[in-house]
Amino acid sequence: MKKVLIATTALVMTAGVAAAEVSLSGNGRMGVVYDGADWEFSSRARVVFTLSGTTDGGLEFGGSFRADQAGDGATGDWGADTGNAGSVYISGAFGKIAMGDVASAPEALFGDLASVGYMGDSQGTANGGTNNIPYLTLDDGTQSALLYTYSAGAFSVAASMSDGIGEDLGSGGDDQVYAVAGAYTFGNYTVGLGYEVIDWDAAGVDNTTQLELAAVATFGNTDVKAYYADQQDGIIDAAFGISAATTFGATTVAGYVQQIDAIGGGDVTWYGIGVDYDLGGGAVLSGAIQDDDVTGSDPTANFGVRFSF
Repeated sequence: MKKVLIATTALVMTAGVAAAEVSLSGNGRMGVVYDGADWEFSSRARVVFTLSGTTDGGLEFGGSFRADQAGDGATGDWGADTGNAGSVYISGAFGKIAMGDVASAPEALFGDLASVGYMGDSQGTANGGTNNIPYLTLDDGTQSALLYTYSAGAFSVAASMSDGIGEDLGSGGDDQVYAVAGAYTFGNYTVGLGYEVIDWDAAGVDNTTQLELAAVATFGNTDVKAYYADQQDGIIDAAFGISAATTFGATTVAGYVQQIDAIGGGDVTWYGIGVDYDLGGGAVLSGAIQDDDVTGSDPTANFGVRFSF
């Protein structure tokens, strides 16, 4: 029986080689985490499917999803089969169009602040603060959306939107999101601007908007990133942050600090610092400490090994 399964699997994996390519990769992690109260073990392994192909006219197309995103057999409302996880794309001289669980236009161009620890953004402070920049749209990984990106020389642009169907972001109706962004790179520096909108499906409710300014610089083996976000008709007034990561030999030290100015007070600052040591072969020893200035909050920490296959 085992030989039959192996032969069947090989046949399925090679049947479409002439038309397209399907590759497998993966990642994993194992270690210990401290949540501000207790230490506990934390481990995970994931398999990633990457698909790619080229048309006779030279257009490239493909997609990617994790094995755990293949689909929700119980409800059918979440997964790669419904566009809420994984993504597909087609690209050419016109740029790249992607659909599925895609990033917003600003996040596609600017990314997040430097990641710390072997858990990445899976663990933050005791109150949930991580290295992630608080983008307004498409930042929760639950919406099916469209992302367009295009680069010409030093200029890059992006636009994103959701269809709004069945997406209740808090209004009780079908809320739709839009975003645009642009970036300019000169030497080791990049500056960019992003603008995001939540179009609430509720009478008399103003759209929530957020304007973002981002800058990235590289100084030898050190990368620095900073941003400022101004929000209107939302729950915060502004957010800003900065991070740096420097590599010397097999060691990388990274840190970030962010602050949110909430409407009516209650501003919060959070930060983290981490150290990675590259063991080679896709294994990295990593640890981090993160904390915030919320009264009664204790630091969180993690230490372990992450793998890429």
